[in-house]
Parts: sequence; structure tokens; C-alpha cells
Amino acid sequence: MNKQFLLKTLTYLSCFAAIAYAISGCTDPSILPVQTNDKELITTIKIDLSDTLTGKKLNYFFRDLDGIGGKAPSQWDTITLEDSSYYRMNLKILNESNANAVEDITQEIYVERANHIICYTPLTVNAIINRTDTDGTYPLGLAATWKTGSNSLGEITITLKHQPGLKNGGCNAGETDIEIKFWTVIK
Repeated sequence: MNKQFLLKTLTYLSCFAAIAYAISGCTDPSILPVQTNDKELITTIKIDLSDTLTGKKLNYFFRDLDGIGGKAPSQWDTITLEDSSYYRMNLKILNESNANAVEDITQEIYVERANHIICYTPLTVNAIINRTDTDGTYPLGLAATWKTGSNSLGEITITLKHQPGLKNGGCNAGETDIEIKFWTVIK
């Protein structure tokens, strides 16, 4: 009798375990998986400058269509500006990896502006860059003014930082989404 009781108990436990395993494998199709905020592929930085005195429009690009770290960039312009000038700038950030479906990441950055900042760092070039757009509290950097001084050569580094919960107006905190150094000539 003990053997029969033991066999019945093992049979019931085995059936229960099989049913529990089958149920745990099912998911409710109405519940969507949680979306993660994966890092966007950034292939293109476009700098649109407009001379406030003459109205002359200038465009400069960085293009690396397979993203940073793959093949060499297909376009990496040298920024050339007039000395003692004042420019208004708008920055575009794109994913052009698929020519048939270019993604304007600028819009996403603007929508999530409380979590992003774009920093401009001139190195040995006579330029002062001031961000003119904000998230309501801190600067954003999709729009800026560029004031040039006397003739000089150097670099302007443009850095997009992702700062969820960390944004304080500075450029040190957070994750760097992209950082590009543009060779710059003021003449």
C-alpha cells in the first residue's frame, strides 16, 4: 500500500509540475514587452550657420554612414568662417544609414531635451559659442550663436550628452552619445 500511495503521489506531482511549466511558458499577447531606450545610431551631424550681417548661409557635415567605429567617414568638413563675425547656428543630427528612410534624431533630442545637452568646445580657435535654446531650465544646444575673433586655426568639438536625471547645465555628467572634432579655420 505504501508503494501505491508513493506512485500516486509522484504521478500527481509530475502532472502538477508539467501543467505549471506549460502555464509559465504562456504569455498574454496583449502585454507588450517593455521598450528600452537603446542608443540611436547617429551617422550625420549637420551644422547650419547663417552670417547675421551678410545673411550668407554655410553648411558643414560629418557623415559616417555605418556609424562610429566602422568604415572611415565619407564626409568630414573643415569649418571655415570669417574673422570678427557673428553667426546663428542650427544643428541637425541624423541617422542616414538607410537612404530610403533617413531618421531625424534632432526631433527626438528636442522632445527629450530635459535629458540631453549639446556642448561646444573650441580649442585654439578664436570662437565663442553660446547655446540659445533651453529645456526650460538648462541649455540644450540645438541652436547657438557663434562669434569669431581674429584669424586662427584649431578644433571645435561638438558633444551630445545623454543626461537622464543628471542634467545640471554642465557637460561632464552622463553618457556621450557622439563626439566629433571639426577642424576649424577663421580667416
